[in-house]
Amino acid sequence: MQRRTSTNFIVRAAIAFMLILLVFAVINIQMKLNTLKQNKKALEAQVEEVVDIIDEINVRLDTPVTDEYIERVARDELGYRREGEIIFYNDMAN
Repeated sequence: MQRRTSTNFIVRAAIAFMLILLVFAVINIQMKLNTLKQNKKALEAQVEEVVDIIDEINVRLDTPVTDEYIERVARDELGYRREGEIIFYNDMAN
């Protein structure tokens, strides 16, 4: 009877140890899953930004290159002006 009691104790201790290991494994997996979900959200945001940039580039590529377009780009994006033209900037605006 003494041998059976010690065997039961060893089996119960082994099962308890395995359950503790299982709990730690589940917690570890859950933490990794949360980290991966956060990384996924960040990557999805980056993908959206890149898609927006690609859309802007496609719009520019589809825009016909006319003299008016060239002048607008030169003025708005490159800061060019016509000869003799004076440009006023409003620093008081919001």
